[in-house]
Amino acid sequence: MPSIIKPFVDERERWFLWLPVFMGCGIGLYFSWGFEPALWLCIMAVALSALLIAVFRQHSMLPALLALLAFTSGHLAAKIETLMIAQPMLSAPIERAEVTGRVMVINHLPDGFRLWLEDVQIEGVLQNDTPHKIRVKVKTQSDIPQPGDWVVLRASLYPLSRPAEPGGFDFRRFAFFQGFGATGYTLSPWRKAMGQPPNMMQQIALFFERVRVSINEKLIAEGKDRNMAVASALISGDQSTIDKGTMQSMRISGISHILSVSGLHITLVAGIVFFTLRALMALWPWLALQLPIKKIAAFFALLAAMFYTFMCAAPIPAVRSLLMSSLILIAVMVDRRALSMRLVAFAALVSLLLSPTSLFDPSFQLSFGAVMALIAAFEKNEITWLRHFRNEGLMGKLRLWLLASIATSVIATIATLPFILYYFQQVNWYGVITNLIAVPLSTFIIMPMAVITVLAMPFGLQHWPIVIMNTGIKWMIDSAEFVSNWWGAATYHPAMPFAALLLVTFGGLWVCLWRTRWRFLGFIPFVLGTLSFLITPRPDVFVADDGVSVAVRLENNRLAVRSKSLEDFTVQTWLQRNGKRAGDFTQMVSWFDMMEKGGEETIKCTGTTCILTKGDQRIAFPMSRDDVPALCGKADLIIAPTSFAPCPDKTMVPQMAAQRGAYTLFISDNGIRIKHIDMNEGRPWSSILVTAQ
Repeated sequence: MPSIIKPFVDERERWFLWLPVFMGCGIGLYFSWGFEPALWLCIMAVALSALLIAVFRQHSMLPALLALLAFTSGHLAAKIETLMIAQPMLSAPIERAEVTGRVMVINHLPDGFRLWLEDVQIEGVLQNDTPHKIRVKVKTQSDIPQPGDWVVLRASLYPLSRPAEPGGFDFRRFAFFQGFGATGYTLSPWRKAMGQPPNMMQQIALFFERVRVSINEKLIAEGKDRNMAVASALISGDQSTIDKGTMQSMRISGISHILSVSGLHITLVAGIVFFTLRALMALWPWLALQLPIKKIAAFFALLAAMFYTFMCAAPIPAVRSLLMSSLILIAVMVDRRALSMRLVAFAALVSLLLSPTSLFDPSFQLSFGAVMALIAAFEKNEITWLRHFRNEGLMGKLRLWLLASIATSVIATIATLPFILYYFQQVNWYGVITNLIAVPLSTFIIMPMAVITVLAMPFGLQHWPIVIMNTGIKWMIDSAEFVSNWWGAATYHPAMPFAALLLVTFGGLWVCLWRTRWRFLGFIPFVLGTLSFLITPRPDVFVADDGVSVAVRLENNRLAVRSKSLEDFTVQTWLQRNGKRAGDFTQMVSWFDMMEKGGEETIKCTGTTCILTKGDQRIAFPMSRDDVPALCGKADLIIAPTSFAPCPDKTMVPQMAAQRGAYTLFISDNGIRIKHIDMNEGRPWSSILVTAQ
């Protein structure tokens, strides 16, 4: 046997763990196409894979054929999800239209509330061209409708935004798979309307939404401070009422993950119910001796986790966490090992089959990355460490618990660091310290009291549990604010390329899924991908998809910005992806202030026209169409404000951005390289007012 494949053969029992990886590759291929693949071709690919397995089931090729089946199944699952979700998406703004719809979800906001409407009808838009679901912000009145109410209101609606720059977050695709095709705000008070009764699935969703709204109303009745806003996020999953300052402190200190209803919360709810019920049943000797109380407690813990998930509107991260928790609890009920890499792989397979687009969800990548890293780090010596823990005295157990907590936090931080860098362009250096405070508070005070609060609400006895929960939340927020003010609590870095994320993912999987020493080779791509931001060039010029808003990169990655507002979402995205903290206005220069003083660094302004000079290349930014003709012989490229283009070979007009999306410019000695967003106009989430075929 060749030595190069011997390690691979020696670890044949770990081959199963790679099936979710191949399924993810199939999903990735589906989303990389510039066209929408036909359903019959996807089905044929799966059928052919299955046929090959049937023919060669006794052949050494079987593992490779199983990988092929996982790959084609992922591709087909993504296609089916697209067909099931497909709906029209708004193409252009609609001003002051009358909108009718059924209220399905209500989010409280600091300055109003947001309604998620289904079965929508929009004045002047054909029903076949109307998004099935939309969300609108209400600021004009204080009374709130009830889930299930039909409402009519006048609103301005807008299409979902495309990425702010090539490689940026695609909110349009995200919204498509979240199920809504437009967003906007109301211009008049809502009124009740008449409509069809909800179907069975809507009735189930409305039941849990009413429970969630009722819990939020009772929490608000106890107070409207930031502690109650955090309590609402932990219990119902609604973070919309948390003020920006609190969110910023928790992000910088590295504990914002506690606010998201995900693995931690599902596990805590299930764990609290499991251990409490088991302890209560153990107090009755006959019951403990006659019945399998451990399995009974696991069953009711599973029901509690399911109820909590659906009460939080069943977001994808919570559903995925419920699946993993369910597998662990079912393993307890059937006397199997509660947590192993095989269970994680099985959970990943089911998650990707149920929701293929979750592969691109940051929470999916963060949660599975952290769980795999922790299991890979501890699985080899798990039994030895547990035996050592049981044999220690009280102080020894406390010392081991503290060391294990630190190790767990460090491992999870390293595993998730590249993903945080890719999506949020920041590193939280003191997250280990803050988590040592926040996680025990959440585990032993906040979440137990949250469970008791929900159980006590039907009897009106929620006040004292809320008081205790609020105390824990206050300590958690105070610790977050304290740590976030330390020097260097967070550093900000330029965006990583997508290729680097793939490199990191491959390296991390290689380290976690193998067990012999060749696994450590995976650290090479993991580290190289993580540090890629150090050598990845950033664009010199950014142009928004409106073709008017632009930014030019100055020294120290400051931006000279031409936009209606420096607070614009696109501008803030440019700033963040450029390695600066979003909202740091000291890192931006107003274009109009720059014109008044004649320019800034490499930009010179005359009148309403500014020219960027870098090396031998010159890019002009006229504000008036009358200035364009004179620039034809002076600039290598002209970013024009209108479609008027007297020198079309060197003029970029707004229509180009509207058709191809935002673009960036890289200037070098070899010329100017223009990078557009890959619009993929043949895809349902990019196409306008069409559904998947």
